[in-house]
Amino acid sequence: MRIAVVYTAVQNGPRTSDFIARFVATWDAFHPGVDCDLWVACNGGPLPLEQSLMFAPMSARMFPRVNDPSLDLGGYMDAVRGPCADYDMILCLGESIYFHREGWLKRLMEARQKHGPGFYGPFPSNNSSPHLQTSAFFCPPGLLKQYPTRPMNRPERFEFEHGSGALWRRTAAHGMPVYAVTFDGEWEPRMWRMGKNILWRGDQSNLLMLNNHSEAWDNASPLTKHQWSVKADGPFK
Repeated sequence: MRIAVVYTAVQNGPRTSDFIARFVATWDAFHPGVDCDLWVACNGGPLPLEQSLMFAPMSARMFPRVNDPSLDLGGYMDAVRGPCADYDMILCLGESIYFHREGWLKRLMEARQKHGPGFYGPFPSNNSSPHLQTSAFFCPPGLLKQYPTRPMNRPERFEFEHGSGALWRRTAAHGMPVYAVTFDGEWEPRMWRMGKNILWRGDQSNLLMLNNHSEAWDNASPLTKHQWSVKADGPFK
């Protein structure tokens, strides 16, 4: 099975070099566990040479594109209509993603092989409404191709992730599996806040990968952590 990992890098972003350095270093330290091709969606156009060279040890392939209000979601949508169209599965990663344990992609593939093609992600939350954060999600390219609109503003981006027409809900409505995936299990939507040490719970060590949201939790006060946990564990509806 051919897997593409599409990582977002923003041309001349204020933290782009730091994000790339952390992503590359942690990928090297904590291997995916299965073979894959790494594509870099260069939002805004080609990256400066020094940033492109940071990906050289990973044999990454560059995908420069004009950045529009769809931001990272538009990059993923362009990837599945372009260089990643023929892959079996695609893992879409936002720029703040990094790794802390090896085998993170292997776990997603194990879930895919167990449950079939569908929508999988490591960051479940019921905050605002039930969703899998789209800073990291794993699905067949065809699911993204079939999404009816291009999210071009904040409300449309919210709909893509949280709304009644969110990609995960559209997937489930077609009878395909939707699971939150951790290092020790897979969780259906109504149960996806049941895992231990997941997003905004405990030490978050069960997360397949980390991002700005998990970092914010680590740096928060005990009161803030409690408040965020209550929101993330809100009712499923």
